Amino acid sequence: MSHFKKTLLGAAIAASTMAVGTANAYMIGDPNDANVEVYGVVSISAVDYNASVVEGDPDAKDVGWALENETRVGFRAAKVMTDSVTAFAQVESGWVLDSGATLGNRDTFVGFRGDDWGQVRFGRMLTPLYELVDWPYSASNLGRTFDRGWQAGERFHFDRKSQMGRYDSPMFGDMVKFSLAGGNGSTNSTDSNFYGGSVSITPVDMLTLHAAFEMAEGTEFDTSLVGDTDVYFAGFELRPLDNFNILGAYKSGSFDADSSSAGAYKEREIDAYSIQANYYMGDMNVRVGYADQSGKEDGSSTDKLDSTSISGELGYSFNSVYTFLRLTQQSSTESNGTVYDDDLMIRVGTEWVF
Repeated sequence: MSHFKKTLLGAAIAASTMAVGTANAYMIGDPNDANVEVYGVVSISAVDYNASVVEGDPDAKDVGWALENETRVGFRAAKVMTDSVTAFAQVESGWVLDSGATLGNRDTFVGFRGDDWGQVRFGRMLTPLYELVDWPYSASNLGRTFDRGWQAGERFHFDRKSQMGRYDSPMFGDMVKFSLAGGNGSTNSTDSNFYGGSVSITPVDMLTLHAAFEMAEGTEFDTSLVGDTDVYFAGFELRPLDNFNILGAYKSGSFDADSSSAGAYKEREIDAYSIQANYYMGDMNVRVGYADQSGKEDGSSTDKLDSTSISGELGYSFNSVYTFLRLTQQSSTESNGTVYDDDLMIRVGTEWVF
C-alpha cells in the first residue's frame, strides 16, 4: 500500500511539472494554422521497348517486358504571412525504382506568392524551358526523341534542377505570363551556372504560343567533356474545336567544349521538332504524334544524334482513372550503345491522381 501511494504521488508531481512546463513553453510566431495537403499520382505501366540490337554485341537479345512505376506522393503546405504574401512549400517523392523512391527527389521547394505579383521559389523544380519541352510536346513517348537531355552527349539543357531560384509572373491581361530562373549548373562552383526563361502568350482563346531559352556554363556534357550549352525553343497549341487540338514545337541546341576538355569532340548541335494531334470523344482520347531530331558533331552531320519517334495512343478515363495503350516506333542510337531500328515499343498503363 505504501508503494502504491508513493507511485501516485510521483505521478501527480510529474503531471503538474509537465503542465507548468507546457504553459510556460516559449513559442516563436503564432500557433500552427498552416494548410497542409497530401497529394499524389498513381502511374504504372508495362512496357516492351523491343530494343534488340547493341553496338558491338551480335548476340544481344530483346530485354523483354518491364514494369515502370512512376507513382509518387507529396506534401504541400501554405501559411498566410500578410494580405499580399503567402509562404508555401512542397516536398515530393520520385520514381519507384529497384532501390525505392526518395522523398524530395522530384519538385521540392519553398517559396512566396501573391495574387498581384506572382510567385518566387527556391529549391528543386523544373526549369522554365523544360516545363514546356516535357509537356505537352513530349507526350506519348515522343520524348524519346524530343526530350533526350538525360543522355550523355545530349545534355543541351537541364530538366528538374536543384539549387535553383525561379520567378513565375501572374497572368497579365488574361494573355501573357513569363518565368525566369537561374542557379548552379552541373556542379556547385562559380564556374558552373545556368540561366533560363519562358513566355506564353494567348492572343485568342484557340491559340497559345510559347518561347523559351536556357544557357549554361561548365556543363558536364559527356565523358571528359565540360563546356557551355544554349537551347532555344518555340511551340504552339491550336484548339480549333473543344475536342480537338494540334500541338507543335521546335528546339535548337548547341554545345562548345572548354579548351581543357579531352573528349572525343569539341562541338555538337541539334535541331528537333515535335508535332501531335489529340481528339477527344467523351471519356476516350486518341493521340498521334511524330518527333524528329538531327545533329552535327564538329560541323559535320552524324547519325549518333539522329532520332525519330512515331507514336499513337488510345486512352479511356474510367471515372478519372486513365487507362491507355501506347505504341511508338523508334529509330535512334542511345549513349549506352543500344540501337533502335524502327523497333515498336508497346506500353499499357494506368494513371490517376489523388
